[in-house]
Amino acid sequence: MIQYQKKNLTLGDNSEELLSEDSGGLPFMCHYDESRLFTGHHIPWHWHDWIELNYIDKGSYQMHSPDGDLTAGQGEVVFINRNIMHAYDFPEPVNYYSYTFDSRFLAGEFGSYIDRKYFAPILRSKSLSIIHIRPDTPRRIRMIELILQLTDLLRDEPDGFELSVRELISRFFLMMRAETEDIRAAEKKGNERDLERMKLMLQYIYAHYSEPLGLGEIAGAAMISLRECTRCFQRSINRPPIRFLIEYRAQMAAMRLERTDDSISSIAEQCGFVSDSYFGKTFKDIYGCTPRDYRKKHRA
Repeated sequence: MIQYQKKNLTLGDNSEELLSEDSGGLPFMCHYDESRLFTGHHIPWHWHDWIELNYIDKGSYQMHSPDGDLTAGQGEVVFINRNIMHAYDFPEPVNYYSYTFDSRFLAGEFGSYIDRKYFAPILRSKSLSIIHIRPDTPRRIRMIELILQLTDLLRDEPDGFELSVRELISRFFLMMRAETEDIRAAEKKGNERDLERMKLMLQYIYAHYSEPLGLGEIAGAAMISLRECTRCFQRSINRPPIRFLIEYRAQMAAMRLERTDDSISSIAEQCGFVSDSYFGKTFKDIYGCTPRDYRKKHRA
């Protein structure tokens, strides 16, 4: 079941790797990749919905991801989470095993009990996009040994090997769950901290959106730096704070356009817009029409 002589990737228009169908219906594949076979000693940026594990058999490679770069060497394992963009450079000859598989092969359907308890905490963690496992602790050595057992199993394919494959990877994940416990706990604590900060900053915006308001005032509501304020908004609602403020002002203006007879100029001032022209441009950008047309449409 180990496939050799892989020379390139088949990528869709959105850089998703289109995995081959050579697994015989089993949602699991193993390739033995040799850097000399890839053009330019490089694998371009790509992603896939399946989990990937690499075991470096000989040499070393450089992996790139949105979280940064890493160098993995002989005898080490790299975990690549679902849907994570990554690329490879091969500054020296390297051979490695690449195991890709659907998480449902182990956990059943998304949201199942097994998935929620053992797999989702890792697969949905923003802090665990790439995990580099070196043989430097007893548990990590055992994790790597499981991958070596997996390779031997795939090479021999004894009767029932598919069930044994699932067992070995499940044991690997159980150890990785323990290995990443501190990281996930810190992430959870960070999420809770972000939630409290967001409550304070959003309450401040809701109370003062009609006034001149900048990043400093918003950050000051939670007593954090301007940079941390921006990061907190990005992590929590995937929007910069000033963009959220502008959208909230437009939302309040839309409500007034529907419910009051106030002039458009008056509504712009009430909602914190510095001029009628800026209000009109911003409102159209968000709602797709001018404030006047919005009022006509919703009054009708």
